[in-house]
Amino acid sequence: MNTEPRRIQRRRAKGWTLAGAADPFRGGVIVDRSSRYGNPCKIALMQEMGYDDPHAAAAANFRTWLAGSRSDAPTDEADRRRERILAGLPSLRGKDLACTCRLDQVCHADELLRRANMPEPEQAAWIAQVRARVDRQRVRDGVQPLHHTTEGAPA
Repeated sequence: MNTEPRRIQRRRAKGWTLAGAADPFRGGVIVDRSSRYGNPCKIALMQEMGYDDPHAAAAANFRTWLAGSRSDAPTDEADRRRERILAGLPSLRGKDLACTCRLDQVCHADELLRRANMPEPEQAAWIAQVRARVDRQRVRDGVQPLHHTTEGAPA
């Protein structure tokens, strides 16, 4: 029996259910593009840009974006979307995560699994660092910060 949360492939086939695919004790959460946890970086865009492995490129972009980079998406909408994901990370702890990516492909759900299952104090510190990083970039860009309590937080 696998005790660690894992990524599972969401299927759109008749009869497939998350309840049937996820561990019955842990449960699962859908994290594909239709959910609040979806990767805003589109694989099709990575293909158009000529990446050899567009899935890996999209996952890498997600990892950088989630960690607080505003370089590819310097908008309020992107910052608020990141914040929704950060705020929801603790609720993903211990759950299986379902995305439509094949299991042999790199997926943003791998990063969500890693971040959601960090030790709680480490996760809280990481989230605070991301929020501070985003706010510093917003101020640098002449935009109001999202969090007023992040002054002095490490980058």
